[in-house]
Amino acid sequence: MNKILANCISLGIGLGAIGVSFPAQAASFQGLGDLPGGIFNSQAYGVSANGSVVVGRGNSANGFEASRWTQETGMVGVGNSPIMRYAWGVSADGSVVVGEGYNFIANGPEALRWTQQTGIVRLGDLSGGSFDSRAWGTSADGSVVVGVGNSANGQYEAFRWTQATGMVGLGDLPGGSFSSWAYRVSADGSIIVGYSNSANGQEAFRWTQGTGMVGLGDLSGGSFNSLAWGISADGSVVVGYGSSANGTEASRWTQGTGMVGLGDLSGGDFYSFAYGVSGDGSVVVGYSSSANGNEAFIWNSTQGMRSLKEVLTNDYGLNLTGWTLTGADGISADGLTVVGRGINPSGNSEAWIARLDAQNNQSVPEPSSILGLGLFSLVGFLIKKRS
Repeated sequence: MNKILANCISLGIGLGAIGVSFPAQAASFQGLGDLPGGIFNSQAYGVSANGSVVVGRGNSANGFEASRWTQETGMVGVGNSPIMRYAWGVSADGSVVVGEGYNFIANGPEALRWTQQTGIVRLGDLSGGSFDSRAWGTSADGSVVVGVGNSANGQYEAFRWTQATGMVGLGDLPGGSFSSWAYRVSADGSIIVGYSNSANGQEAFRWTQGTGMVGLGDLSGGSFNSLAWGISADGSVVVGYGSSANGTEASRWTQGTGMVGLGDLSGGDFYSFAYGVSGDGSVVVGYSSSANGNEAFIWNSTQGMRSLKEVLTNDYGLNLTGWTLTGADGISADGLTVVGRGINPSGNSEAWIARLDAQNNQSVPEPSSILGLGLFSLVGFLIKKRS
């Protein structure tokens, strides 16, 4: 047997026998502050797949301004030439930010894209309508941007943008008044989700180049009204909301199950909305009405929908005294970093970030599995290096 391979296998068996595992991140919660110069008011709308960069908006001397947060920099404005007012989406490593600002010459909102190298770049609008576009989501590498523009087809039309094609309209579902909005896109940029008006009413859709825009239906029992907001990395899981016999209900869709309701938190009017989903589709976050008002939730198939604040307090022992978590808007690919909006102990609206640890989270692999994957990767690397 190859000596390197034999040694690596022996190492893996030895570590497994004595229960050695690599340290995971400690659970934590913190407010993200605000931009300087304005009345304190910040919100987080998204997080990079690796969990290191949070985007949203703060309130600066310029008014509402798109923000980008890292642990090292704190919250900083994305830029002001032109000013991006809202940052809605971010690439996997946090290097590309998309959102919207206002075009005073065209007299309407405009989709914008930012990188450190280019600064803020205007993406324009679809042709034929009054000027109005917003960028909501981006692919993992930031090369594909999705959102909504105003076209000659109707008031609003979902778009897909690349550097090569510019902004291209995606059409809409047949049968209703022309309207479609695109919110999120798969990691490779090939699958887009949002909503459109169909013959049934407002309907969640999933788009690919091959199929075009396909309606995802609705939950049963209510007036027809569904929307897709979040998507897993490979596009196989779509989350948002539908209309059930109970009311507006957070939903999760796959090809195999169709649209399935996720319930809501107890105590308030029945209402829930799913905003984000982990890379593999197993963990969903959003907000629900509860006895405490609007409240952030986290869901998985084992434990169902739970108050995120209660999970952080009871499962992880964190102190969130004085905080109200009103919504969870984004989640990292591994399901361990959640961001959102809330009311801080001073009574101000503030963006926040919560980091879970893998040992208390059933949605991620056990440390032994991660160790095994790492060892086999090491074997492959060493053998390749010798050959």
